[in-house]
Amino acid sequence: MTLPFIRDIEVKYFDRDFNMKKIVYNLFIVLLVFVSCKKNTNKQPADTSVNVNLPGVYFTELAKVSNAQASPIIMDKLIGMIEATPDNASIYLSVYGFDHSGVIGALKGAAGRGVALHILIDMSVDETILQNSSAITSLKSSIKAGSEVVVVTNDVNTSSISHNKFVLFSELNTDQGKAANVIFQTSHNFTVDDSKKIQDAVTLSNEGLYNAYLTYWNDVRAKASGDMEDFYYREYNGTTDGITAFFFPKRRNGASYGDDTIIEILNNITDPATATIRVGMSDWVVSRINVANKLSDLLSSGAKVEVVVKDKIDDEVQTVLKNMQTRGAFIKIYNISKTNIHSKFLLIEGKYKGEQCTIIATGSHNYTTNALRNNNETLLMLKNYSSLYNSYISYYNEMKKLPGIN
Repeated sequence: MTLPFIRDIEVKYFDRDFNMKKIVYNLFIVLLVFVSCKKNTNKQPADTSVNVNLPGVYFTELAKVSNAQASPIIMDKLIGMIEATPDNASIYLSVYGFDHSGVIGALKGAAGRGVALHILIDMSVDETILQNSSAITSLKSSIKAGSEVVVVTNDVNTSSISHNKFVLFSELNTDQGKAANVIFQTSHNFTVDDSKKIQDAVTLSNEGLYNAYLTYWNDVRAKASGDMEDFYYREYNGTTDGITAFFFPKRRNGASYGDDTIIEILNNITDPATATIRVGMSDWVVSRINVANKLSDLLSSGAKVEVVVKDKIDDEVQTVLKNMQTRGAFIKIYNISKTNIHSKFLLIEGKYKGEQCTIIATGSHNYTTNALRNNNETLLMLKNYSSLYNSYISYYNEMKKLPGIN
């Protein structure tokens, strides 16, 4: 028999134990919800999309870059595309300079939600060793199984680099619906400093071109730690889409291969007297003066020639350009301390291989010997992409209005 006061004590202790269990349980649920919310802080909603034109072209703002101000348009577009990459899709990236915190953060967020990242980052020279180390460390600490961050050391010579600036998206959520096989090709390194320069970026959705870029990415990946002198040069030629891509360095069997690609393109102008040729170029050295001489020859044959460069280009090239100016060419040479052009594009309007058309050739390819023979570079050429071409012409005409030294 249990005494009444004993029974009351047992009931009170039972109630206390029961209440404690309820409290612990409720705290556990609250903690679980908190951790879950915290865990998903950087995760983009499943319906995140990006407003991107496919095909499209984007430029840094001239009003800003001509005053040494940052124009984030291209990097913001790239960040938006990374954030709109669906879970379990793939991103393949190859870049020379990389310290942009926004792009790094977007990639880490993509990794967190299951996007497979395949990243090539240059570490061939002192500049990129200093600039890219932090990004490499940060990204390596965030990637998961199935992803990779690979350092590229281009060893063709002591100054050769992996100079690419492209990103591939296997899938992308856009405001127009889901897109596949998307290419983002730019002249813009993934740095804030590069947003203070004249830059361009092209976006496309094309399966054949995407697969060609992916093959190239794997070619560079295979020689990331050595033997780049044995690189096998490739080209992509779309049969019906008007797209050609050149994947450098232009080498085969351990040696330089073929002719100068820019000369080959200019040689395809079949009626110079009706052609207009426009160049916007960052670096141009005396060992590629043949390109300047070819433009001079085309001018003599009646072509309209316009060139926008900066005063960093070699003096011998400037001499040829200034001589062309006396013969009717439009030549603008910027003072690099005031306006810096980092784009590398060639625009042609006229008869090309006998066909009246427009040509855009853009990417990471400067007019240097390293860009042609030793560096990892991409040159993307688009024929009869009229909306993109018109955008380039509008931008170029505004470039011509900026002050120069001549």
